[in-house]
Amino acid sequence: MPSIRHDDTPQTPLGFLPVLAANVLPLAGVVWFGWDPETLVAIYALELLVLLPLAGMKALFAGKPPASDRENGVFSVSESDLADKRGSVTVHDRLPPVYPRNVPFTVAVVSGGVWVGFFVLAPVSEAVAFLDVLGRPEVLLSVGALVVSQVVETTHTYFRSGRYAEVSPYAVVEVPARQAFFLSVFLFVVAVGGATPVLVVFVFVKVLFEWSGVRAERGGGGRVTGWLSGPDSDTTVDSVDVPAGQSSVTIDVDRRSVAAAAVWRAATTTGPFYVVLAVFVWLGVPSFLGDGAPSLALWVVSGLAGLVLLGLMLVGDIVEAVLANGWTTYHRIDDHLVAHDRLTDEPQWATPISELRDAAVVETRPADRHFGTRTLTVTTGWGDDETERTLGPVNDPKTFTDTFDLPLRSTDLSPLDRRFVGAAVGSAVCIAAGVVVVAATPVGPSVPWVVLPMSLPFLGAVPMGFWKLAHP
Repeated sequence: MPSIRHDDTPQTPLGFLPVLAANVLPLAGVVWFGWDPETLVAIYALELLVLLPLAGMKALFAGKPPASDRENGVFSVSESDLADKRGSVTVHDRLPPVYPRNVPFTVAVVSGGVWVGFFVLAPVSEAVAFLDVLGRPEVLLSVGALVVSQVVETTHTYFRSGRYAEVSPYAVVEVPARQAFFLSVFLFVVAVGGATPVLVVFVFVKVLFEWSGVRAERGGGGRVTGWLSGPDSDTTVDSVDVPAGQSSVTIDVDRRSVAAAAVWRAATTTGPFYVVLAVFVWLGVPSFLGDGAPSLALWVVSGLAGLVLLGLMLVGDIVEAVLANGWTTYHRIDDHLVAHDRLTDEPQWATPISELRDAAVVETRPADRHFGTRTLTVTTGWGDDETERTLGPVNDPKTFTDTFDLPLRSTDLSPLDRRFVGAAVGSAVCIAAGVVVVAATPVGPSVPWVVLPMSLPFLGAVPMGFWKLAHP
């Protein structure tokens, strides 16, 4: 744990000076050095695209639990087992602890930032030739100054002051997200208007929002800062009531099976939608930046960017799933089952063995069939505390059920219905062959082949439906 705490560094406006200076520099270029308005618009548009990945990095260190009210934010973070994980990991002695429960917020803000980029680039590109502007050294200098100023301000007001320990990841990602949403509207007005007075007003409003964002992160300010920061975290984390004594039996989950199940889930559920997003990047960037005639190099670069984005989103989902359960150890301490996470070295939950009921084997995980592991579901608690929990995957299900007295007759998996397995494989092969025929041969229909990736979420539902039917 780092020794930095919230009161070590006084919170003064001095930490905001680098941001103020970096914002005034592009305006000075327009007023005194003859920069055209397009230059200013391009600089600030590119800065918006940098703010969100930076917020994703900051969110990893947020010390408060995620707020329970996350439905009305710019970014929607779905519920997941990882969001409830207790404990943190120390990556380096000079860095604050990283909380695995914050990873879903980082993934959401980075992938969601792509859509924000489209909403910014699409209208602005109608008035600004980005490729021409980016070739000017003063633009690169100004963009670099803005990025450096954001990093310096983050270091001062977030890390050195210890503010990271007093905010939730939801608040961290909502501040720049709401800034980007509001400022993108003003950016479009500047791109259409272009007059110097409009630029001055825009820079003034932008600096005001930057300062309001700083005040929002510090927990102060009025209505604007309150809107920027989003709802405060009202979630509390109670300690786990672990019984005294030594563990009589220790059983680890099979991490290979956890990882394989994570890959399968990412490829079959969220993967097709990520492909659609990557195709939007591939097709959209040349349309926005190519000025009607994009070059081959721009097509290749945008395609590589789409592939990188696709890989990052898939890896993000896989990492989330592995972090949620890959280091779980089940202990029997007296008459309790205690789930302990070895990565964070924190107990996650505990329950009397006598309360375990409605045990069942999960049938639909291909990883369990391949590795011979078993994943179980049980119900714990009563009344308002009643919860359905997933246990495993474990290598020796017979020992596991005997150790924790699970009311389960057998841990064997039911045989698959080979007819539906064949239908699932056959439909998947037909879809893949159809994509190849339409995209790579003149035999395909006259519709644009680029619509095929957009159809993947719908086409993929067919083999997945047959796969589910294959399980009795």
